[in-house]
Amino acid sequence: MSCIITGCQNPANNHFGVRLRRTDTSAIWAPNTEAYICDHHAVVGLRIDVQITPSNDGNITTAISGGGIPAVRTTPIVNQA
Repeated sequence: MSCIITGCQNPANNHFGVRLRRTDTSAIWAPNTEAYICDHHAVVGLRIDVQITPSNDGNITTAISGGGIPAVRTTPIVNQA
């Protein structure tokens, strides 16, 4: 896989994911995204901006961009809150 950071040619084996946790730390949802990050960018520091928009469709859709075209993935929610 290629690193999601625009212009980076490093191989990327680190799969970016997001998780919504309950207070007991179990997850309501925790989808992987279609974004991968190389080892270099994984440790030099990142600023992550999050925008949340309700969809009311029973899915989590992630769109991750490191400066280029977003990597988009939709995952159904299977657990209850």
